[in-house]
Amino acid sequence: MTADLVLVPELLAPGDLANSATYAPGVFPDEGIRERVGFFVPDYIDNPNPEWMTRFPHLQAVQLPTVGFDAALAHLPTGVTLCNAAGVHEQSTAELTVGLIIAKWRGLDRAARDMAEGTWDHRRGRSLQEAKVLIIGAGGVGSRIENALAPLGARTQLVGRARRERVAGVDELPELMGDADVVVLAVPLTPETEGMVDDSFLSRMQDGALLVNVARGSVVVMEDLLAHLPRIEAALDVVDPEPLPIDHPLWRAPGVLISPHIGGDTDAFPRLARQLIAAQVERWRTGEPLANVVIRGDLSP
Repeated sequence: MTADLVLVPELLAPGDLANSATYAPGVFPDEGIRERVGFFVPDYIDNPNPEWMTRFPHLQAVQLPTVGFDAALAHLPTGVTLCNAAGVHEQSTAELTVGLIIAKWRGLDRAARDMAEGTWDHRRGRSLQEAKVLIIGAGGVGSRIENALAPLGARTQLVGRARRERVAGVDELPELMGDADVVVLAVPLTPETEGMVDDSFLSRMQDGALLVNVARGSVVVMEDLLAHLPRIEAALDVVDPEPLPIDHPLWRAPGVLISPHIGGDTDAFPRLARQLIAAQVERWRTGEPLANVVIRGDLSP
């Protein structure tokens, strides 16, 4: 059986992609298609289906529609190449990060609630001008966040695994965190980053500082975060678990703004994802190396 078919969600299918099949959310393809799938694109956040990978016997390559790849690892068959969507979500996530900071510091979340009551409550807010922003995660997302903050006058510091030009090492965090006005989490979820924002981490943040998480919910130990509110504040696009149960105390915690994991999901996403998928399929079919490889498999016929 020749694994010559590309299987892609309807939303993300490039218009001129030959020898491909699309699927509707949650609709598993029939056996005739499954046997031919060599290149698979899982669905996006609302309809995650990474487990489908295990049911395509001749699968060679998987192109994720997300930058994060942690959810796919448990389902990735041996020998299959896994690629993420680097270059697709970074700008939108950076825009949301800046928006969350401004919304929290200028009281836009509070003003939106006041509107329902017809309340006019003028308060002085905080500015990003001269604010010290620590961005943990020096990859594509973290770098875009730094670029987005620069025109607003913020003083930023990127933090990566190891020290390099313009990037501090993670071992320098204890001395950097004490005077940060904002701490932004933009790291991938790995064994090293899972639970890294715990009581010890949060204790180093100064009173009144803002924690912004656009990474993954389980990077933060939620119980520890709750214990530090409202001494610090938080703007969270990701939480653990997701979706957050209706009775979770984080919904009512003081000083918290929550958005429902919308960082990279703008109208730019489908267009950029289609472009990436089309380029990757072309590479796959011509035998060129794939881009954005996070797990390298065996792509030989």
